[in-house]
Amino acid sequence: MRNKILIVLVVIVALFYSCKKEYTKDGTTKIVNYKNVGVQHVERLLNVQPITATGTLLSKEEIVLSFKISGIVANLRVEEGETIEKGQRLGSLDLTEINAQVVGAQKNYNKSVRDLERATNLYRDTVGTLEQQQNAKTTSEIARSNLQIARFNQQHAVLGAPITARVLKRLVEEGELVSAGQPVYIIGSSHTNGSQIVRLGLSDKDIIRVGLGDKALIGFDAFVNKEFEAKVTEIAGSANPKTGLFEVELTIGNFIPELKNGFIGKVAIYPSSKFPSLKIPMNALVEGNERKASIYFTQDEKTLTNVEVEVLEIKGDYFTIAVSELPEDAKVITRGAPYLKNNDSINIIQ
Repeated sequence: MRNKILIVLVVIVALFYSCKKEYTKDGTTKIVNYKNVGVQHVERLLNVQPITATGTLLSKEEIVLSFKISGIVANLRVEEGETIEKGQRLGSLDLTEINAQVVGAQKNYNKSVRDLERATNLYRDTVGTLEQQQNAKTTSEIARSNLQIARFNQQHAVLGAPITARVLKRLVEEGELVSAGQPVYIIGSSHTNGSQIVRLGLSDKDIIRVGLGDKALIGFDAFVNKEFEAKVTEIAGSANPKTGLFEVELTIGNFIPELKNGFIGKVAIYPSSKFPSLKIPMNALVEGNERKASIYFTQDEKTLTNVEVEVLEIKGDYFTIAVSELPEDAKVITRGAPYLKNNDSINIIQ
């Protein structure tokens, strides 16, 4: 029994290893050991490989609301999470001081108008000088500007909603003294189609495949087995200096009230332009590690080259790689690949 096993092993080795004579330039011969292998031409495919990434759900428009002037907050009418309508009053400052400033500016302007009228009449009667009339006119114009400023500040002592939105943050409380421009509310566009977006970053090799209008599917952990349709609406022209990635914006078509800002989404973008790839049989795989694969190929059908390639997609009995990974005339080794070494001499068998 033992002898039979040895005979079988010898036959297997003989099938894989062979030898032949080769003549050198000086006429002598040498014995070359070569390995029997099977090869296959590489098939070229045109496919659409989705680009996968993760992104953050945000509002299309995020606006920081603040008072133009300093003052004491008299009232704030909405809380975080509430939906507000365009034009809705959200809060105001105590108007005591502001109203007094408007009254004072109005009286000063009224006085300047009377002074201008008097100076004009005196100049017409040759009692006053032209300079006096011109100075009175300048003073009246300055008083009118001050009145406009006071009224403008009075209007902007009240916060109104510029868009239909959701209150994301409320940063102050009633009774607080706030400075001019200090954030009071942060609001985000809401309740309209196109008001929800997902922002993500892509590497340089992925960004060149993405175009405006490309479709995408987004999944969130809060919604198991459910995906939301979106499309690419913005593509950054340069990389973020901090991350080195190119920012892409996806807009969700229909407004989904259950989605909350800050959700992390798993994104699959489907580029509209197809790109070529190479179909590699699974039995050509020598070893793999995550998205990397090691394979052998030959160009002259005599010697081998080992390369590590990046796997784009796995499909049953084959996987795909970029066309740039292999030379055009390459044939991959599909039989005997696990027993080979780089630069081995080979003999192709059918």
